[in-house]
Amino acid sequence: MAYSADATAASCSKALTAFVENGKALLDLAKKESSEGSLQEFIRQKIRIEQQQSLLGLIEAGSALYRSLCVQRKKDAEDLWRKSTHRATLQGALQDFQELEVQWDAFLQHLDDELQLAAKTLFDTEQIKCISPDTSLIDARTGEKVTLEKYFGRGQKILLVLIRQFSCLLCRLHLKELEKNQSSLDSHSIQVLVVSFGCQEGASHRLKETACQYDMLLDSDRKMYTAFGLGASLKKVLSFNNMLLYAEYVVDNMEFPRGLPSIQDDMFQLGGDIVLDEHGRVLFSHCCQSPIDRPSVKDILAGQ
Repeated sequence: MAYSADATAASCSKALTAFVENGKALLDLAKKESSEGSLQEFIRQKIRIEQQQSLLGLIEAGSALYRSLCVQRKKDAEDLWRKSTHRATLQGALQDFQELEVQWDAFLQHLDDELQLAAKTLFDTEQIKCISPDTSLIDARTGEKVTLEKYFGRGQKILLVLIRQFSCLLCRLHLKELEKNQSSLDSHSIQVLVVSFGCQEGASHRLKETACQYDMLLDSDRKMYTAFGLGASLKKVLSFNNMLLYAEYVVDNMEFPRGLPSIQDDMFQLGGDIVLDEHGRVLFSHCCQSPIDRPSVKDILAGQ
């Protein structure tokens, strides 16, 4: 029994040490590159899923950590090393792991502060109570200008799903969950509208790639995002904890989509889910605190 516990502590220590070394290298490189030019350029060019040495490389490092421990979830890894925290061989590795988390999140907070990104939510600002039917948007499929009046007054509620970047895996999974539960939405007379701040080229590619069944409206100046207090934040998207949660999807053999190289996108914009009645009054609102933070269909239906 003692041998088994020692072996578990040793394997956890080895896996954590490798993860921390990788994470520190990614963080040190990001600090160096962010100091060599404008922060905006660093974010656009150096934080990309295609670049394994970018901050996003921590996702792959996290998946390697899980695989080396023969687990699939962050919680399972924590349970595994929690059983051996009293072992000296593991204590140092865990301390290094915790110190990396502090340093990682502090760097992202520094970037948010320098860029003056304020990811405010409805809890921080006065909650908007109604959306005007004259709100002008672009139909992503036709390129024609439309207003929300087109969708109001039909005896249906409207679920606005404000997505992040077109390549956001979590947004795609959320929409798939809505599609899976379409009968429940129909029974509550809820029509889903997807809202993006992106361009039509990116929207057309995404609609074709995902076969999304919902109407998509483009809000290029982000007036809808602003109205509901949906800000942007590097820390809320790339936090240490979130990166380890994203790694779970990699372990599940899900691939994070790549954006079109020809378009500019904003991976740090946060999303939200808003239910309106047929007159545009807000019945339910959920401002995402991270890409993972989406309401379930049950929550959406119960919140009206």
